[in-house]
Amino acid sequence: KDQWTDLSLHFITLYALRSTISENTRAQNHFRSIGGLEVLLDGLGLPSSKFSVSKHSFVPSDERSDILQLQILSLEILREAVFGNVNNLQFLCENGRIHKFANSICWPAFMFQEFHQQKFLDPEVPNWKLDRQSTGNSPTLESFPSPVDILNTTEWNEYSVKLSKALCSFLLPPNEIRYCPGSTVTKISLPISLAYWEQCARWIIKILSTVFPCIKACASETELPNHIRILSNILQHYMLSTFKKVLISAPVLLKSFREEGLWDLIFSEKIFYFGSSLECIHQIVGETETQTDHFTDAAESTGYKSNLPDVNILQSEAISFLEFAATLNENTNNLPECSALLSALEHCTNGPGLVVTILKSFHVILKLATEQTLVSFKSLDVLTRVLKVACLQAQELRKAHPSDDFRGNGSQSNNVQMDSLDERIKNALTCVELAFNLFKEYVTISDLGRMIILHNANCIGCLFDLFQEENLRKHVLEQVLALYRLPPSSAQDHTAKLQLCSKYLETFTRAKEHEKNFAEMSIDLLVTLREIILIDRAYYQNLFRNGECFLHIVSLLNGTFDEAVGEQLVLNVLQTLTSLLAENDESKAAFRMLVGVGYQTLQSLLLDFCKWLPSRKLLDALLGMLVDGTFEINEKTTIKNEDVIILFLNVLQKSSTSLQHYGLVVLQQLLKGSITNRTYCFKAGLLSFLLDWFSVEEWEDTVIKIAELIQIIGGHSISGKDIRKMFALLRGEKISVKQKHSSLLLTSLSHMLKEKGPEAFFEFSGHDSGIEVKSPVQWPYSKGLSFCCWLRVESFPENGMMGLFSFFTENGKGCLAMLGKNTLVYESVSQKNQCVLLPLSLPTKQWKFLSVTHTVGRAFSGGSQLRCYVDGDLVSTEKCRYAKVNEVMTRCSLGTELMPIGEEPTSLGFEGTFAFTGQMGPVYAFSDALSAEQIRGIYNLGPSYMYSFLGDQNLLMNNDSLYKGILDARDGISSKMIFGLNAQVRTGLQTTCYIFLINCWNQRIEYFVLFFLLG
Repeated sequence: KDQWTDLSLHFITLYALRSTISENTRAQNHFRSIGGLEVLLDGLGLPSSKFSVSKHSFVPSDERSDILQLQILSLEILREAVFGNVNNLQFLCENGRIHKFANSICWPAFMFQEFHQQKFLDPEVPNWKLDRQSTGNSPTLESFPSPVDILNTTEWNEYSVKLSKALCSFLLPPNEIRYCPGSTVTKISLPISLAYWEQCARWIIKILSTVFPCIKACASETELPNHIRILSNILQHYMLSTFKKVLISAPVLLKSFREEGLWDLIFSEKIFYFGSSLECIHQIVGETETQTDHFTDAAESTGYKSNLPDVNILQSEAISFLEFAATLNENTNNLPECSALLSALEHCTNGPGLVVTILKSFHVILKLATEQTLVSFKSLDVLTRVLKVACLQAQELRKAHPSDDFRGNGSQSNNVQMDSLDERIKNALTCVELAFNLFKEYVTISDLGRMIILHNANCIGCLFDLFQEENLRKHVLEQVLALYRLPPSSAQDHTAKLQLCSKYLETFTRAKEHEKNFAEMSIDLLVTLREIILIDRAYYQNLFRNGECFLHIVSLLNGTFDEAVGEQLVLNVLQTLTSLLAENDESKAAFRMLVGVGYQTLQSLLLDFCKWLPSRKLLDALLGMLVDGTFEINEKTTIKNEDVIILFLNVLQKSSTSLQHYGLVVLQQLLKGSITNRTYCFKAGLLSFLLDWFSVEEWEDTVIKIAELIQIIGGHSISGKDIRKMFALLRGEKISVKQKHSSLLLTSLSHMLKEKGPEAFFEFSGHDSGIEVKSPVQWPYSKGLSFCCWLRVESFPENGMMGLFSFFTENGKGCLAMLGKNTLVYESVSQKNQCVLLPLSLPTKQWKFLSVTHTVGRAFSGGSQLRCYVDGDLVSTEKCRYAKVNEVMTRCSLGTELMPIGEEPTSLGFEGTFAFTGQMGPVYAFSDALSAEQIRGIYNLGPSYMYSFLGDQNLLMNNDSLYKGILDARDGISSKMIFGLNAQVRTGLQTTCYIFLINCWNQRIEYFVLFFLLG
C-alpha cells in the first residue's frame, strides 16, 4: 500500500483473503492473532506517499476509482473478519481504533475537501466550482489545471452508497441492507449472538458520533460542500434504515441505543438539522439514479413529507424511527424517546412544518402506546411544553398578520382566502390545532389527565393563551369547563381551582387590553362562566368571589361600543352577575361593598353605557337579577335581591314611555300579592323614589301607574320622612297646578289606612328559614295543648308539605304539624306514633287565624280529639292519641322544614317537605285545649294584638263575654300560656318579659323572641 505498486495485486490478495475468512470463526480468530485486523484497518486509511495537498499531485480518474473501490473492498473484508465474532469486534473497539476507523473510512471526502480549499486559496488556479448537475466525465488536466481531478456526482454517489452498505453490513448481512420505507421493514433471524449485535450496534454508534461532528465541522453556517453532503445524507439514510431493522429484530437492543446516546446523535445539529431536502437529493444524485427513487418513495411513505416543504426526508425518517422505537410492544418505558422528540420539537419552533410532523408523531405514539406514553407525558410535562410551542406559533402568526383574524374554516375575516397565504402560515395554523388536539386526546384518554392539568399552572396558562385564537376559542372553553367539572376532593384541588378562576378572570383583562374584538371574546367568557356556576352554584360563586370576579366583570362596561355589540355585552354582564349572586348572601354583600348600596356604581356604568334608550331586553335582564334567575310573573315570583330595585327604577326612568309603562305594571304585579316583595321594596327606598319621580313626571299614564305603586307600598309601610314628602308635594306649587295629580296622591294616602294584617310579623322565605326555640318548654301533660297564630301563606309547594310547628324532647317524643295545600298533617309521638290528616284549605296571600287544639282523652269521653280552627271557626276534627311526656321540650321550632317520624312523605301523598313560606304574626302556645269561644275571642282581638291576655281594662269594660273569657285575671287564658312570640318586643307593668336570641343555624333568620314567664 505504501509503495502503491500494483493495484491489481491488492485486489487479488483481498479477494483471496475474503474467501478464506468468510463465515469461518476459526479463520477469524487466527486472522486476529496474526495481526490481520490491524493491517486491514490500516489499509482503510489514506496512503500518505501517494496523496498530499500539492498542486503538482494528480491522480488519474481510473486510478482514483480503483483506490476508492479498494477501500470499499478492504472494509468488506474487515466486516467478514469480525461479523458474528465478539472477540474480533472487541479488538476494533480498543486502543483508539474507533477514532482511527472513523477517520479511515472518511478520508476521501475530507481529502477532496482539502484539495478544494487549496484550489481556491491558490491565486494561480481559476475559481472553479463543482457542477452539481454534471453527470459526464471529469475535466481533463489540460482543461482544469487543479491539484485533483474533480469528481462527478454519479461516481461519488455510487461510492457513498457502497461505503454506507459496507458499514451497515457489520450489523446485517449485505442482502438485508436496503433503503426502504419503514412500513416494509420486517424482522430477520440471524445465527449470531445477541452479544455481538449489541456490541456492534454500540461500536457503530460511536463511529457515527465521531464521523458526523467532523462532517459538521466542514460546514459553513448551514451549508455543506456538495460531495460531503452526498456522503452524509446517504450514510444517514442507510444507518437509520439498518437501525430500524435491527431494533425490530432485537427490541432488547433499544437499551443499548439509549445508553450510547443514539437519540442525542440523531436529533442533533450534526444530523437532524443538516439533512437533505428532496430537491437536494434530486440535484445531487440525479434524476436517473435508482437511489433517488428510493429516497422519494421513502419520504412519501412516512406520511409527513408530501405537503410540508420545510421538512426534509432525513428528518421524516428520523422522526419515523423514533416513533417506531417509542411504540414497540417490548418498550414498557418510552420516556427517552418522548424526551428526544420533545427536545426536537422545542428546538425547531421556527419551522412550523417540522413542528407539525413531530406533533403528528406524538399523536401516533399516544395512540399506539397509550399506557406508557401517558406516564412519559406526565413525567416530562409534555402538554405544557407542546402548548408553549403552539403559543409561539400563534404569536408569530399575529406578528406577521397583526390585523388578520385567522379562522378555523380556512379563510381570513377580511375576505382574504387561505389559498393566498403561503405554506408556512398554513403549517403554523395546523401546528396550533394539532397541539391543542394532542391536549384534548390526552385528557380524554387519561383517567387522571384533567386532574393533572388542573394542578399544572403553566399548562393552564398556555391554554388560556390559545384562547386568543378564534378558531380554538370554543374548544379552549370546552376544556376549561371540563376542568371545572372535576369534583374538588382535597385542599390542593380547591387551591388549584382558585388559581384556575384567577386565570379565567385575568383573561377578561387581557382580552380588553390586546384584542380589538374583545367584546365578542368577553361574551364567550361570560357565557362559559354561567355554565361553570351551574355545575355547583354555591361552590363556584364563592370561588369566583374570592377571585374578585365582580371587579373584572363590571369593568367590562368601561368602553365605547356600537349599539348591537354593546347591548349584547351588557346583557351578558347582567346575566352573569345574576348567576354569581343568586341565593348567595355573602356574594351579594361583597358586590354591594364594591358597587355601593343599590348598586350605584353599576347604575352609573349602565346609564353611561346606554347612551341610546334602554331596551326591553335590558329591563328583563335587570328583572332577572331582581329575582335571582329567569324572571316570570306568577304568584310565586319573589324579590331576592333588593339592591336591584332602585337600579331597575333608575334605568326604567330613562326608558321610553312604553317601556316605563311595562316596567311599572310588572312592579305592580310583583307587589300586589306579595308582602315579602313589598317589604323588600320598602327597605330599598322604593316609596321615596316613586314620590320623587311622581313630582317630575309629565305623562299622565305614567303618573297614574306611579300613584298606584305609591298606594301599594305605602299601605304596607311608610316612614315619617315619606309622609312629610307626600304632604310637601300636596303643598307644592308644581303639583297644585295639576289637580288630577293631587287627587291621585290623596287617594293613595287614604287607601294606605285601609291595609289589613298585623302591624308586625315574621317573614319566612322558605329557604333555610324558620325559628328554633332554644329555651326548654314544659310539655302540658294533663290538660292538652293549643297552638294559635296569625299567618299568611305566600305559596304552597307543589306536592309538598311546609313545617308549621314542632315540640319534641331530647329523645324525640312530642308532636309536629305540617301544612299541605288542602291538608293539615299532625303527628303525635310517644310510646306509639300516630299521624292524622285533617282537611284544611288555606287561601294564599291572605291573613288567617289558625288554631290547633289537642285534648287529653278521658275514660268514657271518646278519646283525645284533634281540632282545627280557621278565623275562630271549627273546620275539621279527628281522633288522635295525645303524647303524654313528663320531660321538657328542648327541640321546638316554628316554620322550619320538618320530616314525619313514623311515615314517609310519599305514603301521605306528598313528594317532599319544605320550610314555611309566608308570614306569621303573633304566635301563642297554651297548656290547655282552648274552647271554641276562647279561640273566637283571641281572633276578635285582631292580628295586631301582641299582649299577654291579662287585664286590658278598655276591652273588659265592653261587658263582652268573649273578652272576659280570655282577658280576665282569674278566668282568662293568661295563666295557661306556655309562650308567646311576637315580631316586636313590648314590656308592660303586668308582665315579666325575657328576650332570647334564637341562634341562626343553617342561615336561618335571627329573631328576638318574646317569652312570657307568668307567676
